[in-house]
Order: sequence, then C-alpha cells, then structure tokens
Amino acid sequence: MRRRILYCVGMIASFLFPISPANALVDRVRCMWRDDPSTTIVIGWDQVTGQSAAVYLDQTDHGRNFNAYKLSKRADRTVVAKGMNNNFVRFGGLTPNTTYYFIIKDNEGMSERYSFRTAPDQPTQRLSIIAGGDSRNHREARRSANLLVAKLRPHVVLFNGDMTVHDGSKEWIEWMDDWQLTIGADGRITPVLTARGNHEAENRTLVDLFDLSHPGNFYALNFGGNLLRIYTLNTMIPAGGDQKIWLENDLKTEGSRAIWKMAQYHHAMRAHTSAKVEKDDLYANWAQLFHQFGVRLAIESDSHVVKWTFPIRPDTGPDNDMGFVRDDAAGTVYVGEGCWGAPLRENNDDKSWTRASGSFNQFNWIFVDQDKIEVRTVMTDGSAQVGEVSASNIFEPPIGLSLWSPPGGDVIRIDKKRSASPPASDPVVRKDRPTTSQPSLPAKDKPTQASPAASETDDLGGNWDQLPSLMPNPATGRVKIDYELAQPADVTVVLLNTAREEIARLTYDNQTAGPYSRSLDFARLPAGKYLLVVRAGRKPVKRYQLVKG
Repeated sequence: MRRRILYCVGMIASFLFPISPANALVDRVRCMWRDDPSTTIVIGWDQVTGQSAAVYLDQTDHGRNFNAYKLSKRADRTVVAKGMNNNFVRFGGLTPNTTYYFIIKDNEGMSERYSFRTAPDQPTQRLSIIAGGDSRNHREARRSANLLVAKLRPHVVLFNGDMTVHDGSKEWIEWMDDWQLTIGADGRITPVLTARGNHEAENRTLVDLFDLSHPGNFYALNFGGNLLRIYTLNTMIPAGGDQKIWLENDLKTEGSRAIWKMAQYHHAMRAHTSAKVEKDDLYANWAQLFHQFGVRLAIESDSHVVKWTFPIRPDTGPDNDMGFVRDDAAGTVYVGEGCWGAPLRENNDDKSWTRASGSFNQFNWIFVDQDKIEVRTVMTDGSAQVGEVSASNIFEPPIGLSLWSPPGGDVIRIDKKRSASPPASDPVVRKDRPTTSQPSLPAKDKPTQASPAASETDDLGGNWDQLPSLMPNPATGRVKIDYELAQPADVTVVLLNTAREEIARLTYDNQTAGPYSRSLDFARLPAGKYLLVVRAGRKPVKRYQLVKG
C-alpha cells in the first residue's frame, strides 16, 4: 500500500512541478582528431554509469532535445583503462570550419550540451594553437593553464606528454577532471593532439585515453588544407628505425605539399637545464630531416624550463655548439620545454644559439597564416584574473593576459621568405654554462669521441656475455628489469647497440630509494644484441644484455 501511495504522490508532483531530463553520469568529456581535422572528430568520455549511450550531433543547437539532432551514433570503441570506462564515437563527413553541438544520452539520462568546431580547410584561414606539456605534479598550476585554454579559444591544443607522475588511475581521473576546465562556459571543447612522455608507461596509455590512430604514438595531420602539417613524434621509442623511415617518407610526400611544417614531441634534443642529459639519438635521427625538409618550428617538453632558440640547423663544424649553428635563413626554431604544472627546474644550460630562457609555468600560443608563424609564451599562473578573447577575433590577447617578454620582444616571428627574424637589437639572452655541460659534437673530420653512455661500458670491453641476459617475451615484446636505488635519484634506462651507440632512452624523475621492477616494451626493436644500462643520475646501477631473435 505504501509503495502505491508514494507512486501516486510522485505522479501528482510531476504534473505540478515538471521535471527536467535526468543527467546521465557521463564525465571527463574530451575531443580529439585521428583523421582530417576539417571533416572528422572523435568524441570521448567516461561512462560512469548507464548503458546504451549514443552521441547526438548537429550544426544547430537543440539544447537537450535529443530527438531534434540530425545525427546519432553509438561508440565505435570502448575500453576500460586508468579507472575509467572510456567511450569513443568517431564522426566523419563533417563541414569544415563549422561549430557542431552534441549531447550524450544513455538509458539513465543525458549529458550537458557541448560543442566543438571543425578546423578550417583553406590556407587563407589563420590558425591559433596552444602547445605545451608536463602537467604531472601541481594541480593548481595545471588547472590555471587549463582555464586559459578555454579563455583563448584555440583551434587545437598540442600536449607534449607527461600528463601524470605514475600513469596511474587516480592521477588520470584527476587529470581528466582538471581537463574539463578547458571547456568554455558555453560548453565549447577544444580538441587535443597528444604526444607520449616518459611518464606515460606505454604507448597504449594514449591509445586508450585519446583514441590515437597509430599504436606507435607517431602521426601527422594537416590543418587549413595545405597551410600546416603537424608531426607528433614519440621520444619513448627508437627515434630511428620505423619512426624515422615514416617521418622521412611523410616529409617527402605529404609534407612537401604543406606551406608550413611543425613538430611536437616530449624530450628536448638539447635541454636548457643541466639536470637533463643531451638526446643525441633525437639529434642524429630527426634534426637533419627537420632542416632538410623545412620543419620550421619544433615544440619540446620534459625539462621543465622555458626556452626560445634562434633558427638553427645541425652542423658539426668548428663553430657548432652542441651540434647546431644559427641559420636565420633556413633554420628550425625550437621552443619549450614543458611547464604545465610539473616541478620547475633551473634554466642553467643555455647555448650560443639560445634566444632566451626562463623558469615559470607556461605554454606557447602560436598563430599560423600563409606568410608567417608567430610564437608567444603565455605565463599561465593567475588565469582567473584574465579575460576571454572575443569570438570574432581570437588572435587579440585578452585583458590581463601575461606574455613573456625577454629582451628583444614578446613574439618570435618566422617568415615564409626569411626565417625567424631576430629582434632589432639581436641580443642573445643566456647564462654562463656550467663546466659540467656535455661537450659539443665533434666535427666530421675529427675522431669520434665516445659518448657518455658508451664510456660506461669501457670496463666490459666487447664481452657483454658476463651480464645477466634478457629476452623479450615473444608474444608481447616486453622484458622485466629489476634494480635498487641506495638513495633518491633521477633514473635513466639507456639502450645501446653493439657499436655502443645510444638508440633509446627512458627516464623516471625523482625516484625514491628502494627496489624497483619495471616492464619495458621492445616489441618494435629490430632483432639483435643490445646493452641495457640503468643509471641513477650518471652512475650505472644495473646492466643487462638484451637479445632479441
């Protein structure tokens, strides 16, 4: 009897007080691109509860009236990962440079109304891009930067890796919760293109959370038709081999038709802090390709400092500094190096071609048109006091926005006909380099010096057979390594070939003392014999012989 009375009361209440549609427990919404940004979109979310979810999409805003939306589609892919039930719906055949509205409805209710905008497909349309990385530790700083994404309304965000510290579920849920601050008050979502950092334990992380199209986490997409081709590379797998072959082939073919080319990846080739070692494998495999095929801007992270370089090209002649010389006519500008909330480091390793360096929370704000690329560095703390760009002019800095302004000005300008123009006074803003800095690469007509990694194997000679032997699991390509730290340290795992050349590197920052066991992925490594060195700081603590059949 009681159940019937409650039902009747509920029926009467529904007539007297109309109830709005229930909210579905849909959370952590994000948008990505895995194909043409002007005609496709991937909508992802965490389906907390409920079933039979579908996305309802239209160019017209129908609010939460799901029946009025012209398109609807259920998830193309679902995967439980990092404590979330990740759903992805992929739409194609969309109209370029157009705002689309959508809701997500399941058997329990529906989400708020969201929107995104497809990218332009004509090179006459100017692009706005935000690029940065390393958000892993300080949520307040991370959230402040995220809020600025919503206020600056870019076409796309390039995120260069190291989203979390340990790649764990709790951290990723917090990261996705914080990412919701990039959504505008009107429900507007900015799509993100992600690159893997050393704190993403495996390639699968980004595939499962952002629906990346390539399992190796390297890919390229065009924006504005042939205006810009963006290359996302993976510094956590060999820079050579399959990745280099793909990069060179794409630069020769698809890249040759683009007016501009830029690259994003995690590790900096030449870090601007002495706390980080030089990435000779990236230099050896990518720097010359960037120069040869006209990649005019490279966006790096990992070091937790700020840097702008002059246009530079690889050169091992007598005037080089760390293997580069300044080349205003045809060089590549390198910017970075990742300060989206990770612990800041000291910028104490400038080079002769460094234009400016610093240490503060920031990301880069990049404008691209047919004639030029402009790079500004946004100081991201205190974003609550910053205004919002006008929807009719997203290229005008809003009131209260703090831009880094080192000597020479607050803008790097890369011109189509003449490369990044030096400031009027042409200053080189740098600090004295410590005596412990890595030596410059030798000129080609001089004897090759042993690399720091190679020198660690001198006591072995050519006899690696005395070391513990590892063989990758034939089914997974993974191996397990064990080591112990006597005291806290930054840990680096380095892979060398039989010529004692470094071909891959994995870094774990700020590791506490104690025993460790890690599973490493060598599925894409060519067959052969290798040396695996585990270093605490610069001291080897464990070495293995790795044999892959």
